[in-house]
Parts: sequence; C-alpha cells; structure tokens
Amino acid sequence: MATIPNQTDTVSSAAAAAAPSFGTRAPGLHFSRYFTKPGVSPYNEVVWELRDAVIQDFKGKTIFEQKNVEVPADWSM
Repeated sequence: MATIPNQTDTVSSAAAAAAPSFGTRAPGLHFSRYFTKPGVSPYNEVVWELRDAVIQDFKGKTIFEQKNVEVPADWSM
C-alpha cells in the first residue's frame, strides 16, 4: 500500500513559520451564505423517497440492482 506524505513533509519550514496560528483570522476570500439556512441541515431541505436502482444491458438482462435507495424525489428515473 502506498504511503501518503504528511503535509509537513511538503511544506517548507519558512512557509510553516509564516502561516497564521489557529484562532487568528488571515486575509482571504469571504463567501456569504446563499443556498442554505443557518441552523438547518441542507439534507432536511430535500424531499426524499425510496426507489429501486436497476441497470440493464441492451438485451434487458439485469447487470446491477439495488433496492430501497433513498434519493431526492425530484431526480428523474
């Protein structure tokens, strides 16, 4: 299994020293809330329903099937 280097392995010590510590606010981009409401989970804003997911080959033979998949109600079949 391949190992993934730690982030500190790829960051120079000078860059690490210049990085702001936690608790301080660095300058950067600010994004306003647009699609979600504070305190409400985005998943609760979607109407969900259970469906069966079936994939068939060109002859009509089922090659994949998963029953009772919870999906947004407005997704097309």
